[in-house]
Amino acid sequence: MSLRVEQRALAQSDQQEVVVLGPSPAEETRAPPTTEGAYKILGVRNGLTISVFDIVVGEDFVGRYQTEPCVAIDCLFHASGQGWILDAGGARAAAVPYRPGRVYVMSAPKGATGYYDVPLGTRFRGIDIRVGMDLWERLGAGDLLDALNGEHPLHSASSGETWVGVLPVPPELLGHIKALFDSAMSERGDLVLEARALDIISTAIAAMRKVQPAATPPRDRRQLRQVRELMVSDLARDWTIEALAREAGLSQKRLKTGFRGLYGVAVYAYLQEQRLLEARRLLGAGGMSVTQIALSVGYNSASHFSRLFARRFGLQPSRVPGFAGRPASFEADD
Repeated sequence: MSLRVEQRALAQSDQQEVVVLGPSPAEETRAPPTTEGAYKILGVRNGLTISVFDIVVGEDFVGRYQTEPCVAIDCLFHASGQGWILDAGGARAAAVPYRPGRVYVMSAPKGATGYYDVPLGTRFRGIDIRVGMDLWERLGAGDLLDALNGEHPLHSASSGETWVGVLPVPPELLGHIKALFDSAMSERGDLVLEARALDIISTAIAAMRKVQPAATPPRDRRQLRQVRELMVSDLARDWTIEALAREAGLSQKRLKTGFRGLYGVAVYAYLQEQRLLEARRLLGAGGMSVTQIALSVGYNSASHFSRLFARRFGLQPSRVPGFAGRPASFEADD
């Protein structure tokens, strides 16, 4: 079995050829020779592309991708690994975990570049819809992009003008997504494919409109940002809510409520995410053992760290590409 790639415009499209707004599986780094399955890129109209895919990665799926200016809506039925958004200097700036059952939205008004890293043997199955910026504006959703920042409740990762969030998944959205995937894979008709895609875009826009940035009292925002900076600057410290509240001059209740309102997650959830992201960076740099890295980001138990890391990124710490340290001798990382 090999990778079957189909790229075409829908029958009703006015495109002479498909303008790919996102990564293409035809690129060598996107589709290694040993990758198997099916990947279809369908041009709906100028500024609107559908991709559906069901592949099994045949070797470490690591490569650079580039996206044209667009808003992307993605749903993964099967997935593992992660991707990174690159900053203006080409450095990895923000990680996006690939998790099944999630619906991601990415705003990249000036385009974006990044890397993806998918473990060997991973099944990748899902859809990707890319909407050009002009079409997104004509759909009346341009105002939604103005509020997308690190404080937005849907925020997952961002760098520069590129923003990634995780959408709530109402039943109608999931139903449209599954119907689109099934229609594309079974080739039930091009009109159906376009209708499904428009349904998904419309439902996603409605879901985004229902979620407004939390109203955190202005007087608390400076202290809450200070709490975030304190944690990030000293990940190894055994932070407590009491200590953070005391450092910032807030009550514990205002700290917990305000932090969730401003950043969309609880204090400890944010701290754990930053610890694991830093650990991932250190593992990729090499030179330290798993145990040393666990300690450096605040975990006294290497086995506990390994379980959290595997749950978050879908692979054991010692399997991270670039890792050159000595794996810790405990069963969880064997």
